[in-house]
Amino acid sequence: MTFIPSPQQAAFFEWVQHGEGSCVLEAVAGSGKTTTLIEALKLMKGQVFFGAYNKKIAEEIAARAPKTPGLFISTMHAAGFRAWRRAAAGVQVNSTKCRGLFRQLNIAQELEAPTLALVSYAKQAAAGVTTQTISEAFWHDTIEHFDVDTLDRDAEVIEAALAVLSRSQETDHIEVDFDDMIYAPLFHRARMFEHDWVLIDEAQDTNAARRALALRLLRRGGRLVAVGDRHQAIYGFTGADADALDLIAQAVSAAPMPLTVTYRCPKAVVRCAHQWVQHIEAHESAPEGRVSSVPATQPLVGLVQPGDAILSRFNAPLLGLVYKFIAAGVPAQIEGREIAVGLKQLARRWRVKSFDKLLDRLETYVEREVAKYRAKEQESRAAAIEDKAECLRVLIDRVQRIDPSPLDVVQRLCDEIDQLFGDTSNGQSAALVLLSTIHKSKGREWEHVFWLQTGPSKWARKAWELEQESNLCYVAATRAKSELFLVGL
Repeated sequence: MTFIPSPQQAAFFEWVQHGEGSCVLEAVAGSGKTTTLIEALKLMKGQVFFGAYNKKIAEEIAARAPKTPGLFISTMHAAGFRAWRRAAAGVQVNSTKCRGLFRQLNIAQELEAPTLALVSYAKQAAAGVTTQTISEAFWHDTIEHFDVDTLDRDAEVIEAALAVLSRSQETDHIEVDFDDMIYAPLFHRARMFEHDWVLIDEAQDTNAARRALALRLLRRGGRLVAVGDRHQAIYGFTGADADALDLIAQAVSAAPMPLTVTYRCPKAVVRCAHQWVQHIEAHESAPEGRVSSVPATQPLVGLVQPGDAILSRFNAPLLGLVYKFIAAGVPAQIEGREIAVGLKQLARRWRVKSFDKLLDRLETYVEREVAKYRAKEQESRAAAIEDKAECLRVLIDRVQRIDPSPLDVVQRLCDEIDQLFGDTSNGQSAALVLLSTIHKSKGREWEHVFWLQTGPSKWARKAWELEQESNLCYVAATRAKSELFLVGL
């Protein structure tokens, strides 16, 4: 089928061929940005770097991109590590590098988690790259922004983070962790492969280190294209900057260019999405589609079919539902193996031999931790603990019904978690009902989407947190290709 560009796509292609400078291409959900970028790659001359957000996207782009010399497609981490291996021959990857460095120091064990969190955020922020010293204010701002629980021992945690970061920098030539793949070549000013064009996909979710690497990969006089949607910025809690697109535009004096037409969503869904993003437009050929309300009293089993998706702001409501589908003989799975890892860590926190003792320990833990975080106005931390604890309660109730007195309650619980959580692609999920948090649904699409109306997180307080709660609503609505069902709870 011959590709016929829209007027906005045609304007972008004209800029690529005959324009100058850099641009921020703001693309709404379902606007065909991947197709647009693939076609643009055919027009770009010289050395071209495409920085994909993750390995899966890099592989998809590589499979569809023109096989032209000078085109290099990878994640930003792979590009950074590629440069660092040239400077540090024989360097190895060690995901627990900083944990090992912490344990070599004479520091209280309870400070390990906040110390490692601070070190990771510092690397993502490219701390120490442009200045020789890292200010005291930087550490305190980081603790505040990301709600890092320092156990009210800020000074000790900051001192520990500085020590671990320093030792990490000293050993970068021997081993690196995931953050170091970008941070090490920046900090040590390693020589980069420079390109005439640098493309940054999902640019709204970049942090300072990713953006600094992109600029280092761009030769003097080269052109940069940052592609993203500020209204799909939902990863601020992981280190991404909520204003990443604006920061990129400022750094390279980039001109704004729009892709406002969605080819994914029907007209009814687009009208629904206008609550959060008014400039998204349905394509003229888009079907009407449907947005419907499902009352809380109506069972979803029988209504939701394999191949459909159920989305929620939180994990706990999904667990209650997945058991109903499994009990009815409908294949169902919750998306996200890393969620399973966190639940198993919580289950293994205490050495108990009965579910009653596990529940007692859990309740005491939740009461203490939520009160602590709320007192410090670390609302997102409190919300995460409550959600994870409620998930564990649902799981315990389920396992007790099946096997009231297992020999090893914790292992039995972990086995149950492993059965429920996984990672799928769109093709793999066609044979089952997929339940997912909105965060995990980003980049995905389904014909029929059932969105649980849990509302935004009650813990969101800061301006960037509130903005990203709104963005989550937009992301959830725009996953639907035919019908969007708003499910009351």
